[in-house]
Amino acid sequence: MITLTTDFGVSEYVGAMKGVILSLNHSALIVDATHNIRPFDIRHAAYAVYSTFSFFPKETVHVVVVDPGVGTERKGLIMESAGHFFVGPDNGVFSLIDAERVFEITERKASSTFHGRDVFAPVAAQLDAGDPPESLGREIKGYKKVMKKEVDVSESIRGEVFCTDRFGNIITSIKKDHLEEYGLTPGDIINVKLGKKVFKMSFAETYGAVNVGETLGLVNSAGHFEVSVSEGSAAEKMNIRGGESVEVRG
Repeated sequence: MITLTTDFGVSEYVGAMKGVILSLNHSALIVDATHNIRPFDIRHAAYAVYSTFSFFPKETVHVVVVDPGVGTERKGLIMESAGHFFVGPDNGVFSLIDAERVFEITERKASSTFHGRDVFAPVAAQLDAGDPPESLGREIKGYKKVMKKEVDVSESIRGEVFCTDRFGNIITSIKKDHLEEYGLTPGDIINVKLGKKVFKMSFAETYGAVNVGETLGLVNSAGHFEVSVSEGSAAEKMNIRGGESVEVRG
């Protein structure tokens, strides 16, 4: 199975990638994870693949193409983690994946503007067909990370904003366990500092726990703390894009 996560939207670029995969591997099962990543938003892509890959069967190949640096000297990667393969650019889209092995894809003849079609699609097809990553690249040690999972729990809970989703929810590195360690429970009133601004809100269990237009904090379906506006966009209301610091206090 091969999943595709891109910022291509409804475009011919998705079809070109699928055509390459199926030309090389007629039996490939291709799943569109999402093509609605915001254009060039590496953080959004990193969170999307991190929060979805584990729901697919082991040995799935996850292709991520959000690649504003296409054609530059940035590497193309194959990664192994938790029984899955990941293929894409070394630009931070795999920041939240804990890689067990990393391979730099062997140089291939490719368009300078479409490595999704010319590099990542054929590599995914070969991996899905059973080719080992060693035959497609050379093993390396590190890869680029633009997001941090680390969270500090002491007098407050401190982390970072991973990204915002299509609903404008502000997704953070803080997880349910951190909130429990600090002693917060649904129904508490909390103060959330995003960047330099502090917002007071309810810590709730559901989006509908507050009135429409009100701000709240909750644990999302991936187990991460997010700030939301009921039937609205917290990202727009608070002018948040991703990468800002976040601090939660009771």
